[in-house]
Amino acid sequence: MIKIGFKIVLLSVFLFGCVQQNEENQNSQDISLDEKLLEVPEIIEIFFEIKTEDPDYLKSFPDGIIPWISIEDANKEVSQLIGKDETVLKENLVDLTIDYPLENPVTVELKSDKKSGFTRSELILKIQNEYQRIYKEEEASAKEKTMPIEKREGLVNRNATNGKYGIWGHDLGDLDLSEIIVHRKPGKKTRLELYVES
Repeated sequence: MIKIGFKIVLLSVFLFGCVQQNEENQNSQDISLDEKLLEVPEIIEIFFEIKTEDPDYLKSFPDGIIPWISIEDANKEVSQLIGKDETVLKENLVDLTIDYPLENPVTVELKSDKKSGFTRSELILKIQNEYQRIYKEEEASAKEKTMPIEKREGLVNRNATNGKYGIWGHDLGDLDLSEIIVHRKPGKKTRLELYVES
């Protein structure tokens, strides 16, 4: 009888240990699943469209909406920007990556003038300022300078220059912003990725 009782006690201890181990494993799986969900980035899109009554544009865009805004002339076109005063980013400090048309991409910090975050018009104007700065610094730091348009043969694309950013293919006037992809991840600064048309 002692042997049977001892076996029952051992079996009980073993079963209790297995149940407890399964509960611990389940809890650790639940925690790691929750942690993984927290790591998943939130991605949103911000679109840039302008209204036009220009007959030349109406041939291509009969609804009068152009699906981009000029980066070089944003300050001239911003009055026609659809939703220009809408707050599209609740953050007032974000990282902006500029990689087109740059051989050496750069990430800069943008700060909103408002605590409530960025409006659509403020974003494009700050992006315009960064592109103007980059093109100016490229020209100042390049040994091989930008060829003037009137001296270009064949395609009138901008020649590649070997300055700080290695700009290639397009003058600033060629660039239009159609969309920003916003990447948000808990514990990290929000990052902006640009969709630039040329």
